[in-house]
Amino acid sequence: ELEELARQLRGRIVDQGHEDGRRVLELRVDPQLYDRLARIPDLHLRIYDPKHQVVLFSFDHDRAKADVITPLLSWPPGFFQLYEGSGGEKEYGFVERLVLADGHELRLVVRRGPPELRDYTYWIAVEFGYELLPAFLAVVTTGSLAAALAVRRSMRPLLRLSALAARLDPAARAELPTHGVPIEILPLVEAVNQLLARLHDLLERQRRFSAFAAHELRTPLAALRARADALPPELPERAPLLRAIGRTERLVDSLLALTRIGKGLVVPEEHADLRQLVAEVAEEFAPAAVDRGVEFEVELPDVPVPARIHRDSLVRAVANLLDNALKYGGAGGGVTLSLDPEGRILVRDRGPGLPEGDAEQLFEPFVRRRPRGEDPGGSGLGLAFVREVAELHGGEVIARNAEGGGAVVGLRIPVHKPATA
Repeated sequence: ELEELARQLRGRIVDQGHEDGRRVLELRVDPQLYDRLARIPDLHLRIYDPKHQVVLFSFDHDRAKADVITPLLSWPPGFFQLYEGSGGEKEYGFVERLVLADGHELRLVVRRGPPELRDYTYWIAVEFGYELLPAFLAVVTTGSLAAALAVRRSMRPLLRLSALAARLDPAARAELPTHGVPIEILPLVEAVNQLLARLHDLLERQRRFSAFAAHELRTPLAALRARADALPPELPERAPLLRAIGRTERLVDSLLALTRIGKGLVVPEEHADLRQLVAEVAEEFAPAAVDRGVEFEVELPDVPVPARIHRDSLVRAVANLLDNALKYGGAGGGVTLSLDPEGRILVRDRGPGLPEGDAEQLFEPFVRRRPRGEDPGGSGLGLAFVREVAELHGGEVIARNAEGGGAVVGLRIPVHKPATA
């Protein structure tokens, strides 16, 4: 407050020129400034010209004590503290240089009595702002960084467990590790492991039931086919009966194939060129396409497409794709089997295409396309088997509508060159 007052007083000094060989200066003080000076308790103030030893302006809160500031007129600039009286009351003040535009120097000398509550408040604020605040900010910043690092470090086990959980396969009776897990989350990890164990047992029971049912159905189906084959060819019921038996046999075979893949009994172990495999399946499919009046095309790349495969399951998957296209492509339509250098095996038909939202559910078990409300037959497991084969090989399934009509359904097998010695 006194420093601000000093700036105001400096701005009110008016140069009146020279008289009798000396400088004449005048301080213009208005009533508002006097009122402000009067509000400062125990204030003694002088504006002193040390060159001519003249006091240009003076103000004393108590005129009886005006002489207490006289010894301070010659003090060097700076802040000072004094202890006066028997009680050792502390007074303070400062001496400041007031340099005019032409270099002439004056002095502002201020002395005050003991500090008041507002002075202590101001000093605490200044002390905090200039000395404690940087330290406080440093402590807060360091603490925040330390807390962030501690939280990040404490989250590492959770992130590691999350990554492991994302790779778990319930079919393989996998579980999360409990060694080194923080005790706070150990009950959660153990509960997840118990859930995985129950889930694995449930899946295993379902697989055993499917395998048992498929095996048990083979014997009566074989007997039923033998009896149907023995029927006279001219009997009208013979052909529909044989088709129904064939459909049931394909369903049983699909169930057995899915069971073997789900139990991990099928493992990609052969290095092969996918061009040769696709060509073999196309050759076997061609007669069925001719019988149905379907135009069949095969598109193969000019370069080898090496991959690590399980041949039997992949052949069956491609055959299922072709069989699916033959059903939904329509008589007189066209089916195209293609392979690209990235390992995508795609089958396109010229049928009505996929209804909106059907692509995501197409590979679910027992889901079948029904163009125009018709039921083309089938077990609904063919494309589910295709997805299992794709996942077995580390690939993915593909389903979309084709430009110009029809659907494109297939799978991608990761291209893999065998290691050379």
